Amino acid sequence: MTSDRRPEYVFDEVQIARGLRPLAQHGFVVIDQGVLSLLGSDRQPIAEAPLAEVGAAMARFQRGKSVVLTVNGTKYNVSPGWGARGLFQLPGDAAGVKTAAEALLKLVEAGKR
Repeated sequence: MTSDRRPEYVFDEVQIARGLRPLAQHGFVVIDQGVLSLLGSDRQPIAEAPLAEVGAAMARFQRGKSVVLTVNGTKYNVSPGWGARGLFQLPGDAAGVKTAAEALLKLVEAGKR
């Protein structure tokens, strides 16, 4: 993200974790020119790989709110939009998170074609 050109897709306010270990509360998932990048809250790279090599599936037991991305053999739990949840938001009101997770999954799957 160092050039003046804007990336194709950016998911912000993303919770990123490796297993139960949180890596970013307000991270980013960037898809640009066939490459998926996970960036921490400080916009420093966590992991990066060509879309064709990234595995993606909805996380079990998360009601469609999280995606498990396998990047370079490492599994990351990614919840786009989850970091934007405000203090006064109702716990069951996560429709935007689910929609963002579905969109991310579709983009990764489309990158494999």
